[in-house]
Amino acid sequence: MWQSGPVIGAILVALTLAGCAGGGNLGDGSLLSQASQPTRVNTGFDSKEVALGRREHPKIVAAFGGTYADPQLQRYLNSTVETLSRASDRPELGYTVTVLNSPSINAFSLPGGYIYVTRGLLALANDSSEVANVLAHEMAHIISRHAIQREEQANSVAVMTQVVNDVIRDPEAGQAALALTKGRLAQFSRQQELDADVIGIRMSAKAGYDPEGSVAFLRALERQTDLHSKVLNQVYDAGRVDIFASHPATPQRILAAEREAAQVGRNADMERDQKSYFTVIDGMAYGDDPREGFVSGRTFIHPALGITFTLPEGYGLENTSRAVVGFSEAGDIIRFDAVSVPSSVSLSDYLAADAVRGGQVTDITPMTVNGLAAATATVGGEGWTFKVAAIRGDHNRVYRFILASRDLDHARETELLAAAESFRVIPPEEARAVRPQRLDIVTVKPGDTVESVAALMAFDDHQVERFRVLNGLSPADRLQPGRLVKIVIR
Repeated sequence: MWQSGPVIGAILVALTLAGCAGGGNLGDGSLLSQASQPTRVNTGFDSKEVALGRREHPKIVAAFGGTYADPQLQRYLNSTVETLSRASDRPELGYTVTVLNSPSINAFSLPGGYIYVTRGLLALANDSSEVANVLAHEMAHIISRHAIQREEQANSVAVMTQVVNDVIRDPEAGQAALALTKGRLAQFSRQQELDADVIGIRMSAKAGYDPEGSVAFLRALERQTDLHSKVLNQVYDAGRVDIFASHPATPQRILAAEREAAQVGRNADMERDQKSYFTVIDGMAYGDDPREGFVSGRTFIHPALGITFTLPEGYGLENTSRAVVGFSEAGDIIRFDAVSVPSSVSLSDYLAADAVRGGQVTDITPMTVNGLAAATATVGGEGWTFKVAAIRGDHNRVYRFILASRDLDHARETELLAAAESFRVIPPEEARAVRPQRLDIVTVKPGDTVESVAALMAFDDHQVERFRVLNGLSPADRLQPGRLVKIVIR
């Protein structure tokens, strides 16, 4: 599995709010119809593996916002997998590759030959060897039956949990035994990732792809994770791995990949084709799907719902599947989501009953926001204090802003109110004018610099860093005329 994401603190658990079952997801589900079974028939696997993959496939597609349909890109990935398969230890196996319509950087697999890559990952890759090594890594998991092995290990953990509960009466001893067992499961999973890296690099090299592609992509993944954390005012520690983490630290994977790539060896005939790969991703959607709403700097806009708001300066904003979350430099968090509240229930009564689960609600104050009924409340919690603003939308929909702070003062309350008061309904013509981000492949011209090309990027912040990460450039790299690079435009 390849994954990248923000470093988000445990406070998100505390922001699991009452009433989420009524509709905390801002997405409109417009792509879920694409969660049908794939048309390709996977071959060479036992019936149990295929049945498991087919059962879970629609759930995966739905969870990641549907599939991203691009016939040219799909043919490219299918061809790459077929080339890799011929070089693998199991050339008789057939695979299904699904591109997920998600900006997250992720790739994973299911038993029975099901491989998934997000368009976010494909946007980060810079040539055929990087993509081939990612796909080979997932094929290695499938060929080695890692998922089945993890399931067997997990079943052992479940049995151990029951034994501990039944036999051990000392709570501390019981927790220690369970922690040890779960830690061993996580260690088992981390070793699988390292094994899949080795198998994938060897498979890619045998198929004619440069094994350095694995190292290059891992480095890009590390830079992207660091940048994403910085955007969200988080601290990224690349070398830290919790005992329960299912993946080894990225620096560890990079060192292991470097050793394996050096051992496999390279030659001039090995493929590292950037031009062909850039041809198939030119124009590909980038970032959030507007149908699910998207972030632009500190502003969130949802054209389908016809709403927008802006967080105060100093907050990094991210659109997730369940909510929009902002992180301040001081460690405060603002969450925005929507729930269903009957129109017969006043916002004051709603906040009194359901503002934050388990908290003590005080200071309920009715107000209006750009002509919409609204109310605020303060909620005391264990270690955290919450300031909540609820705004009445259409029908039974209520939009919520929740500020979580360890030190709620007047300045932080003002920040929450500023965010809530920026909320407004946008007219249809403004919603129609919203243009999604997409990749554009451009050729570096004489006189171009990293700074001048990065200025073309459709971002309000970190333009140079985003450009360097997107194109696999280190801080010392310079642009050469004639080079192809990726930029993000609208």
